[in-house]
Amino acid sequence: MDDNNFDKSEMKILLVDDTPANIDVLKHALQSEGYKLSFAPNGKVALKLADHNVPDLILLDIMMPEMDGLETCSHLKSNEKTKDIPIIFITAKTETEDVVKGFQLGGVDYIAKPFHREEVCARVKTHLQLVQAWKMLKSQNKSLEELNKLKNAFVGMAAHDLRNPLSIICMLTQLMIMDKNTLTPEIIEKKLNMIRNSGKRMLSLINNLLDVTAIESGNLKLNIKPGSLKTLVSERIQIFEIGAREKEIQINSTLADIDDFLFDPNYIAQVIDNLITNALKFSESNKNVYVTLGREGPNAKISVRDEGPGISKEDQEKLYGAFQKLTAQPTAGEKSTGLGLAIVKKVIEAHKGEISVESELGAGATFSFTLPTE
Repeated sequence: MDDNNFDKSEMKILLVDDTPANIDVLKHALQSEGYKLSFAPNGKVALKLADHNVPDLILLDIMMPEMDGLETCSHLKSNEKTKDIPIIFITAKTETEDVVKGFQLGGVDYIAKPFHREEVCARVKTHLQLVQAWKMLKSQNKSLEELNKLKNAFVGMAAHDLRNPLSIICMLTQLMIMDKNTLTPEIIEKKLNMIRNSGKRMLSLINNLLDVTAIESGNLKLNIKPGSLKTLVSERIQIFEIGAREKEIQINSTLADIDDFLFDPNYIAQVIDNLITNALKFSESNKNVYVTLGREGPNAKISVRDEGPGISKEDQEKLYGAFQKLTAQPTAGEKSTGLGLAIVKKVIEAHKGEISVESELGAGATFSFTLPTE
């Protein structure tokens, strides 16, 4: 492992020895390296310390009264919290039998007394680098498992949610082929609109799936450039006004003037679209949606408030997870992939901003996000 990626100050070492002079020698050698050190004068204290604050490495004396190092090692390896801690034995004995027994119990190395500072530091550093590499591998494996679960969820959802619009497209095109000589222009236009809407639904799902895949795999790339957030918000509101009128919902906006700053206009447009879409989706007719843009300290802040059914505390805890289905249902049967807010949160975090929600059941919901302007 590259030394540049090895932060000694984050590494915790527990030194266990009943001889204060030995502790002092080890302390002098390792403290100068920048490690975090803790000390135990015997095996019983070592077990308590390791269980309370799990170290990354233990240097363990073999010859101690009451509970020797071998017995202490055996207890450590039988504890789920401490079983994976690498143990280097410290011994004045160099007989093969002691060394072999220590390895059989789970030790990874040994250091013979009297100590040589360079040897102690080299062995400690090697095993701590292995610890860090193991932690990184474990984290990567966990990420791969999560990505695999996400992939399986994508496949299952795509198969389910693409089936209906695909069936509609196939059915309508077949009917148009069969009845091509008898269809009036009005019926043709109606069926073509149905095909178009089905295609748009499929495209929306696929775009969301691709976005989440890129985000979760760490491939989200922002195209940051100077822009007017007020202009962008105004444009997005205009796009949704037709759909709002169809549901007899009024979109009200209060937009402050904010100097141009750096953000990705495409992704932020997607965020705004998602929040306005959700506000309209969960609002009854003759209700209002309020969009505001202002400042909050050094940040720009956008809020979208609706007068819908609100969001329960339980649902608020799972708002930003992929494929989440909430208790509240769209008021006009609109479809949802359950991916929108998961994408929104990742996009805002990629901009170094924050997203929040305020809501109570029966009192609507307000989604807000901030973007740093400096």
